[in-house]
Amino acid sequence: MRRFLSLVAVSLIACPSTDPEPPSDPTPSDEPGPAEVVSPEEAEDLDPADDILHVSLTAAPVAEGLDGEAGYAYNGQIPGPTLRATVGDTLVVDLQNDLDAPTTIHWHGVHVPWDMDGVAWMADPLAPGESTTITFTLGQAGTFWYHPHFDTDSQVDQGLYGVLVVEDPDEPEVPDAVLVFDDAGEHHDDGDDDGAASAHAHADPLPDRWLVNGVAGGVLTAPPGQPLRARLLNASNIAYLALRWQGARVIAHDQGLLPALSQPEVLLLAPGDRAEVEWLVGGEDLQVFAEPFSLHGGAAPGEAEVVLSVSSEAPTPPAAVEWPFVATPPPVDPGYTDLRYVFQGDGEQWMINGELFPDVTVESVGLGAETIIELRNVSPTRHPFHLHGHSFEVLSDGAGPATTYRLEDTVDVGIREVVRLRLLADNPGDWMVHCHLLPHAEQGMMTVLRVEE
Repeated sequence: MRRFLSLVAVSLIACPSTDPEPPSDPTPSDEPGPAEVVSPEEAEDLDPADDILHVSLTAAPVAEGLDGEAGYAYNGQIPGPTLRATVGDTLVVDLQNDLDAPTTIHWHGVHVPWDMDGVAWMADPLAPGESTTITFTLGQAGTFWYHPHFDTDSQVDQGLYGVLVVEDPDEPEVPDAVLVFDDAGEHHDDGDDDGAASAHAHADPLPDRWLVNGVAGGVLTAPPGQPLRARLLNASNIAYLALRWQGARVIAHDQGLLPALSQPEVLLLAPGDRAEVEWLVGGEDLQVFAEPFSLHGGAAPGEAEVVLSVSSEAPTPPAAVEWPFVATPPPVDPGYTDLRYVFQGDGEQWMINGELFPDVTVESVGLGAETIIELRNVSPTRHPFHLHGHSFEVLSDGAGPATTYRLEDTVDVGIREVVRLRLLADNPGDWMVHCHLLPHAEQGMMTVLRVEE
């Protein structure tokens, strides 16, 4: 409404006046206001049953992607359609490949059956012109996403990604917004604006600008007098997203609600990470900043960028929500190690345990086994570790033993850091283990963990 009134005022100034005295400033400003940020359009449910979400997704070229150049999209939109379901629902996806290249669809963070995981390991991708149907039951609540896992670096970069929201009926009904962050334009070296290069080159990790649902520096309108649950995804190939805003209230990470409210000074989302936050907006707009952050070492020189403004017509902020947090103590590290993954690389090739995918040693664990995994980063960059088909507890990271309970599917490993995890291997199959800096995975930083019955 505030934006509508502003447009009406401009129209009135531009109209001819019958007053004998001309207005002091008859020329309206030609400067456009900030663009509106809206959640991606949701996919149509093709099945009337309450416990089935049946959608159709078509991967196809588009004439204009995020950077104004040709790209790829699901159903002609970037981000792709949001899929919204409830825990226990069956998801049915009819996938049509209208690209000029093979593709797949992977369900990041979701515990799917192995043959529904969408990876080109011991299975062929979907060829151009082909279609397939994917079906599985949704057993977890949270904010997840979908994207190809074939030529992943290129296809995700060109726009093939979307969000899967799985709601828990026991959680409060709160208005939400799906916000997909991606970087666009040229990247530059840390603190050096003259080092422009290709949009996602490894040597140029700082983005020129961040887009939220395809919009740079836009405005999101919160429902007046109500809290807003914002579901955030960093869909960038390689850029880290360090967000800061006044009164941060983080309620969930990769695998749903946290054990308690978190109020960090900066919320760091590595590529592939998600978080859910509570925004209480009224009176003044809320400014969301992205701090410069480099995979080469963390906080980087430069000015923070306002990536989003959140406004509301309410004169005062609403009350906070009583989220059903379940207090959970931090896990205790047993001190032994079952599996160790060492990240190595030099900018030309990236390895796990000295091996380049697909020429890798497939490690095996038994179904139901509690497995302690140690991650060691001996390379000159950070790496977001991602494991398919499972989630894991974080026992310790570069800051030391865990002080809060964290259940994740993607965890960042800093330079020269050691991170330890507890995995319950409860999903049989061959599961990809890789760095979610997609150029790194493309250059070999990927392996396979087999969970055997």
